[in-house]
Amino acid sequence: MQPEENSTVNARQSVEDQLNELLQELFELSVIVYDFQPDGNKLVWKKINSIIEHYKDIDHLKDDIDSFIPEEVINFVEHGKNPDIFTQGFVERAATENQFTNGKIKAVNEFKSILSDEFSKSFPDLYDSTP
Repeated sequence: MQPEENSTVNARQSVEDQLNELLQELFELSVIVYDFQPDGNKLVWKKINSIIEHYKDIDHLKDDIDSFIPEEVINFVEHGKNPDIFTQGFVERAATENQFTNGKIKAVNEFKSILSDEFSKSFPDLYDSTP
């Protein structure tokens, strides 16, 4: 692995770790709020401040990652859908378009062959007799 790739992998791992910790903090906050006790205000504020710190850390780590994620994938995730479904659909659309394009190329090549044959019949003096 190149040093640049290694730093990107480390940055991604750091972001992933921060996101996992953030999810844990959010889960703990939801438990505290669900079972709220009158003297739990300090604990709620402590969790909220911890969540804010995680967001700050993630914001700082984002500058080390230079990957591009298509907006459609982000929309899939935001709507609770698996991004693999987007990838699968994208690959299927690409395969379909590839088949369509290959069909066009084949048709053009066949037409070119037929046209060349007809030209050679109609204008034999323009073509060599040897292939």
